[in-house]
Amino acid sequence: MSEANEAPYFDKNGKEIKEYALLKIFHFKGVNYLGRGRKNYYMYKWVKIIDGKFVALHLTNGSGDYFHLGTAYKNHVCHDAEVVQSY
Repeated sequence: MSEANEAPYFDKNGKEIKEYALLKIFHFKGVNYLGRGRKNYYMYKWVKIIDGKFVALHLTNGSGDYFHLGTAYKNHVCHDAEVVQSY
């Protein structure tokens, strides 16, 4: 496993996000399958350390696209993310 050069990140429940963790991240609120009401939709990402930084990668495609957690989450707390599974 790689070493991170930055402070650890935490999910909305206070659990530390480590490399290879699976994150469930809120995406948007839309209509349910009946066309009524509101439903929360989520994206699933996995965490890897690249160049000493925590990044989140797409779960399903092999494009290699990712985003740095520091650009989306200030103060190292991911308020709309939850660790579903960790390594």
